[in-house]
Amino acid sequence: MLPLLFLACTGQTPETVAVDGPPPPNLVLVVVDTLRADRLGLYGYERPTSPNIDRVAANGMVFDRAYCQGLACAPSRTSFMHSRYHGARGRMNLGQHFKANDFYSARVGKIYHYNVPASIGTDGFDDPPSWQKTVNPKGRDKTDEALIFNAEPHRKISAALSWLAADGKDEEQTDGMIATEAIKLMEQKKNDPFFIAAGFFRPHTPYVAPKKYFDLYPLKDIRLPYAPKDDRQDIPIAAFAHNCPVPHYG
Repeated sequence: MLPLLFLACTGQTPETVAVDGPPPPNLVLVVVDTLRADRLGLYGYERPTSPNIDRVAANGMVFDRAYCQGLACAPSRTSFMHSRYHGARGRMNLGQHFKANDFYSARVGKIYHYNVPASIGTDGFDDPPSWQKTVNPKGRDKTDEALIFNAEPHRKISAALSWLAADGKDEEQTDGMIATEAIKLMEQKKNDPFFIAAGFFRPHTPYVAPKKYFDLYPLKDIRLPYAPKDDRQDIPIAAFAHNCPVPHYG
């Protein structure tokens, strides 16, 4: 699975801050779960799905040759937190590094691996020494789980084509709560150097969002992407381990 990463910062990195120089920067790491880069405007997607991320990108640096380090969530997340392709055991990660350099280090939501949606509201597979504070919101997407439609009832909703056009506001969803809590921490610590990691659970399945977002894309306007008839012939069997073996889910 491919998380999207961007690091928003001001000023200099801890290694380059002189004793009599400017104050250390405040850094925010935002992680989005299972979002493909080609579904963002900054990478050429034609629909206006990511105005805020696009605005950050327009004022920063965009990497167009960045690749997922692992085929599954846990190794990929471990890799970018440790800046290593593999072999992260025993190495200091980002949270520990900034904490050791007198930054306030905090996590809100999903940074290391979680079972989604089962572990929403818990620490998941976290690394406690990384943070001085952790916040694990749990919103309506979790409490309204029984309302989610599953097109593949033989699978759990975490690995199925499943969705819910939810009632309520953005702020009632787990991701909305994560944004709110991350902003609170930034406001509370604005006068201190901080490293705050905010991890969002969507768009990982099940696809749960307030109904207004579903309404932006009427079903009559949705088309399956083009795929040649023999498109699957050269795909290794192992690639279907976490996928549907039937083209277009039948």
